[in-house]
Amino acid sequence: MIRRDMQNEVVRLHHEVGKTMVFITHDLSEALKLGDRILIMRDGKTVQCGTGDELVGAPADDYVREFVKDVPRADVLTLRWIMRPAEPDDALDGPELGPDVVVKEATRAVLAADRPVKVVEDGKLLGIVGDEEILAVVAGHEGGA
Repeated sequence: MIRRDMQNEVVRLHHEVGKTMVFITHDLSEALKLGDRILIMRDGKTVQCGTGDELVGAPADDYVREFVKDVPRADVLTLRWIMRPAEPDDALDGPELGPDVVVKEATRAVLAADRPVKVVEDGKLLGIVGDEEILAVVAGHEGGA
């Protein structure tokens, strides 16, 4: 079985069986594809455990930061990580997306909208995302970790 087929089979089995699975790899891309939660270890000790977007968006230390530095952030980060608080002069009649939408999946909708996209969960406005926030991630110029 080629690697991609094996990965797809692991995902299929996980969904079919519905059990917790432990998959050990040294390949971060593979871990991001397969893992709901990822544990990064160093010298046999836990350095950070979290979702892919938590590891990329808020690395626990320089070791994790270096480990995830080549990950395309738009492929992993969600709108929750890049949204900003709404300000009084922001138009709030734009389209809505959920906070767990991956930046790459939201890019076209945000750039096509003539108003900022509202990030909404359970009817509550969490923040907004506009062209500037999306382009900062896609271009690799966002602040933070």
